Amino acid sequence: MKIRKSPAAAVGVDIGGTNIKTGLVAPDGRVIVGRSFLTQAGQGRSKILYRLVESILDLLDKAKGKKIAVKGVGIGAPGPVDVEKGRVYFFPNLSGWENTPLKNFLERRLGLSVEVDNDANAMALAEFRFGAGRGADPMIALTLGTGIGGGLVIGGRLFHGPAYSAAELGHIPISEEGPRCGCGSRGCVETYVGNGYFVNELRKRLKKSGRGLLSNWVFREKRELTPKLAAAAARAGDAVSLKLWEETGQHLGTALTGLVNALNPQKIVLGGGVAQSGALLFGPVIRTIRKKAFPIAARSVKVVPAAFGAGAGVVGAAALVFADQGRE
Repeated sequence: MKIRKSPAAAVGVDIGGTNIKTGLVAPDGRVIVGRSFLTQAGQGRSKILYRLVESILDLLDKAKGKKIAVKGVGIGAPGPVDVEKGRVYFFPNLSGWENTPLKNFLERRLGLSVEVDNDANAMALAEFRFGAGRGADPMIALTLGTGIGGGLVIGGRLFHGPAYSAAELGHIPISEEGPRCGCGSRGCVETYVGNGYFVNELRKRLKKSGRGLLSNWVFREKRELTPKLAAAAARAGDAVSLKLWEETGQHLGTALTGLVNALNPQKIVLGGGVAQSGALLFGPVIRTIRKKAFPIAARSVKVVPAAFGAGAGVVGAAALVFADQGRE
């Protein structure tokens, strides 16, 4: 008689400053059951961890009811992590998490193996295993939001570096005298492409111009100025928006040119809010790479939009469990 094996899954956790998302994820990247709760950072680390354990235990109960074998728990953490020990160094947007032994804490309470990595690495792994970067090696993934997070897949594995600080792609300098970055340096690509810079720069240009579709939307109709609104205006022909999107793509393309020359990636995957502008950003990014990168490398790389949206963190975190990561 043939014994039928129970289906397998892993729990993925995406810790964010506003929400914490958890999910029961199949080995093919499908989210079987998903959960989300407010982080409520002001309550402190202990209460957040208590609610996180509750959410994971609820998913484990759901898995048991479906007769699904849970292989472990993966955590995408919004800050630098000692990947080997599963220890959080700190979270930039959540206080009180300095030197938190997150892996040990959760393993003792859950009785399962736990893998912890940076959330941008988790996003990169989701795209590599299940998404737009599937099978591409080397692969670079960036998430473009308030800042720029990144991940590198080399030899089928996430590349961490000996101090687990690799892939800080938002902090590639593209100008020696550029704006001051939150990291303390100047001219990081994040200061030219991040949401904050983009919106502030656009607002300054709109005030100076005083005309155009987007100016009317923002100053007369009192609509909130966001990259999404700027993209809509640019598609409708607004000159100020079109120019800034072109410049933003050139800045990002310049940073990516260095990575293309250094790593010769097969694919670069771009996700996050700014990347949702589509051809407005991708066009100048690709043109800049083709203009500036070493010709052979420029011809071989594809720049593509991410397949996953807000769910990338949960899927990628679960993939940490499925993948035999090794430690580079």
